[in-house]
Amino acid sequence: MDYRAAKSGFAREVQQRISEKYNAEDAGKALRWIRTLPVPAGMPDVLKEAAEKIPAEISTAQPDEFYEYLKDGLALGYLIGCLKPNEVSTRLGTKCWTVATSPIFETNRQRERIGAFLKFCEETGVGSASVFQTDQLFEKTNLPQVVICLTQLGIEAQAKEGYPGPQGYWLQKHQANKRNFTEEQLKGGDTVIGLQMGYTGGANQSGVSFGAHRHVMDMH
Repeated sequence: MDYRAAKSGFAREVQQRISEKYNAEDAGKALRWIRTLPVPAGMPDVLKEAAEKIPAEISTAQPDEFYEYLKDGLALGYLIGCLKPNEVSTRLGTKCWTVATSPIFETNRQRERIGAFLKFCEETGVGSASVFQTDQLFEKTNLPQVVICLTQLGIEAQAKEGYPGPQGYWLQKHQANKRNFTEEQLKGGDTVIGLQMGYTGGANQSGVSFGAHRHVMDMH
């Protein structure tokens, strides 16, 4: 049950603007990516079951649907395991990745799972501008940011050696365009004169008398 008070006034307007940035196709692509990854040995059943709730061929996902798949953090744990198949037992062997029988304890674990996923995103190279905050998913206050984070995680993971998923699913990570110059080319740059150096024709100001008094007219 949702006990949060409904937003009103300025807060409601801000929330509306955030919601308008949600892209159902981008959200669907992020969820579909999770299903494309091979399942490593030792993946906990509860995480596999959470991921299998996502249709393998999902193309779009409305906000409520997207939220339901990810809110408890289990599918995010599945994603961690898929991207780090050799670390399943160490990363996903803690108590937080098991479902608690007590609703109160389970709520705390859900937040803990999301927090663990965010830490994993940062370890993988996702920048702080792309990472969402726990409440932005758990409280459903900024799902567009969650989509951005998953997308960026995909881009970063795909660029790493040993990536188990399909290549080309995400845009290629920008690679620096390094250029190697010869010593002669570097020295040649020292002799280049800038276009404006020594040229004053374009800087003339007709009618300007330097040193003249400035007259200020009082219009009042």
